[in-house]
Amino acid sequence: MLKIEKAVSEDFESIHPLLQQFEGSTLSKDDWKRIFVPPWASAEGYCGFKLLKDGAVKGFLGLLFSQRLIGNRFERFANMTSWIVSEDCRSHSIQMLLAMLKLKDHTLTNFTASNQVAAILKGLGFTEYETHQRVLFPVPSFAPSRKKCRCEFEVPTIRGRLSATDRTILDDHLEMGCEHVLLSSDKGDCYVVFKRTVRKGLPFARAHYLSDRGTFLREIDSSRATICRRLRVAGLLVEDRSLGGQQLRWARSYPQQKRAYFKSSTLEASDIDTLYSELVLLHD
Repeated sequence: MLKIEKAVSEDFESIHPLLQQFEGSTLSKDDWKRIFVPPWASAEGYCGFKLLKDGAVKGFLGLLFSQRLIGNRFERFANMTSWIVSEDCRSHSIQMLLAMLKLKDHTLTNFTASNQVAAILKGLGFTEYETHQRVLFPVPSFAPSRKKCRCEFEVPTIRGRLSATDRTILDDHLEMGCEHVLLSSDKGDCYVVFKRTVRKGLPFARAHYLSDRGTFLREIDSSRATICRRLRVAGLLVEDRSLGGQQLRWARSYPQQKRAYFKSSTLEASDIDTLYSELVLLHD
């Protein structure tokens, strides 16, 4: 007998042996457990779907749920992660996706789609969007000091200057190895959430959230060297679409490494970021 059930945190021990079958994975048991007990709160009460055959776990599709304030309304998200099915049940893989598609009031995302998964998602009505990045190198600014942006790195100080929405984001990511930076100037502030990552053997800081694009674009030239020096990275990675098409000096294009998809009845690609996703929780 085959059936699909919601996976909950108590299922971790029975599902973990299946997750260990991911080829090339270096994730520890504690890393995998984050899918089942994410550091942020969600109202759904489960973390994906499991495929059972005669009571044994044969498949798993993880979902990272979150709620975000987009514009003036709260939107619900479900980010796909760690879809795996044992070889003897591969023909039933799609059943977990069909269960996920019943989440009509959620925006569904996948930021790490293989070519095979991409073909399936397209067939199910998902939309692909570009995630090309730009590497910002730590070239010092020669602008007068009075015009330079102030960079704050201390979490308590940053938290005291954030809006309620951004304070929630900070608190949700305190235990995830993220780097928090506040760019501050006379014309406005921008709160940025970075996560360290490695590209071609070099450390970089990838931006997963910008609270204010205008301030970021206006101030990043005078602050990039300070940020890179403080975070001890070779450069900053920012998605092209976060830059709104603006070209920056001393930057290089970095093509997308994985294909990204979403399915939503209320949002556009420009409304979506990678903050509450497997990219922050597991990969970067």
